[in-house]
Amino acid sequence: MLKKEDNGYILVTVLLLLLVLTVIGLAAIGTSSIENMLSGNIRLRERNISRAEAGVEISTAVIEHTVREDNNTGFVNIVTDTSLANELRAVAFDTDVNDDVVFAIDGRNVAVDIDRMYSRPIPGSAMEFASGYDGVGKGISGNFYAFYRINSTGVDLADSTADIGAIYRYVPK
Repeated sequence: MLKKEDNGYILVTVLLLLLVLTVIGLAAIGTSSIENMLSGNIRLRERNISRAEAGVEISTAVIEHTVREDNNTGFVNIVTDTSLANELRAVAFDTDVNDDVVFAIDGRNVAVDIDRMYSRPIPGSAMEFASGYDGVGKGISGNFYAFYRINSTGVDLADSTADIGAIYRYVPK
C-alpha cells in the first residue's frame, strides 16, 4: 500500500525519463542532419573532381591534335583561345592565365588553361644515332618531348569548385 507522502513519485520518474529520451532523440536528429550535409558535400566534391578530370582528359586530345595539325579543327566549339595553336607550338614558357578550353557537363562549366612549359630532346633516339651525333639534343627534328601544364577547374552547385593540375608529356608521332 502506498503512503500518503509517496503519491506522485512515479509521475515525476516517468517525466524525467521522457526528458532524457527527448534530449537523446534531439541529439540523434542533430547528428543525422550534420551527417547528411557532410555526405552532400562529399558528393559535390566528387562531382567537381570528375568534371576537372574530364577537362584534363579532353585537353590531352586538344594538345595532340593542335600540335600535330597546327589547328583546332574538331575542337572549335570548346577552344576559346584563338591563338592556342601558336601557344602550344611556341618555344618559350607560356604563362597566360586565360582559359583555353571551356565546355559544359550537365550545364556546369569546366574551364582549362593549357601552357607549354618546355621541350627536351629524346635521348638515345634512332634519329640521333642516324644523324651521327653522340650527344643528347643533336639530331633530326621530331625527336623531342614537349611538356604542357594543364590546370582544370570543375564548377558545380553553389559555385563550388575543384582544381586539378597535371603535367602532360607530348611525344610527336
